Amino acid sequence: MENVWQLEEGEVRKPGIVHVVMLALFTGIGIVVGTFGSLAIPIGFVSAFWPGQAVQSIGSIWFGWWGGIAAGLFPLISNSLSGSAPLPVSIAYLPANILQGMVAGWAFRRFKSNPSLPTGKDWWVFILWGALVPNAIGAAWGTTMLVAFGLITQAAQFVSFLGWFIGNTIPTIVLGGLVLKYVSPLVVRSKAFCKDYWA
Repeated sequence: MENVWQLEEGEVRKPGIVHVVMLALFTGIGIVVGTFGSLAIPIGFVSAFWPGQAVQSIGSIWFGWWGGIAAGLFPLISNSLSGSAPLPVSIAYLPANILQGMVAGWAFRRFKSNPSLPTGKDWWVFILWGALVPNAIGAAWGTTMLVAFGLITQAAQFVSFLGWFIGNTIPTIVLGGLVLKYVSPLVVRSKAFCKDYWA
């Protein structure tokens, strides 16, 4: 199976304007998907089906840190537009959003997994490192911030954690898996694809 992360002989990859464009594009896509996802099935400060996390995971797999930066930026705007979190809380979410965005990108490079998900191993790397681990981190951090800001009680944190985790994980696996499977072959052949973290 082809190692899409391997540099070919003599290949030099450098960050360029195409990566800035991808950062802007993924931020924009994330704002739209994140906002409408939050409005569609809100449960207090948690969405029961938030497809924005799929955008977060995919971005770093394809575009490394450019996708990771977008993963941190777009929730700041989509949370404000949907009213799902006040701006100070969204800022407090920032470390977890960036981490949620980068875990999958790190794992795919570390385990040399193919973003097109042609094998069972590739699917498992995506499910574990693109969905379960980042959403556990995000749900734990996010609900802790909600408690810290007094928006939920500590007694409600576990139920909120479960809603957050499930509401992010299902769309990540379903939507993210479909997009990776069918769009990755095009992205991997493009100049925008980052074999390393910046190019």
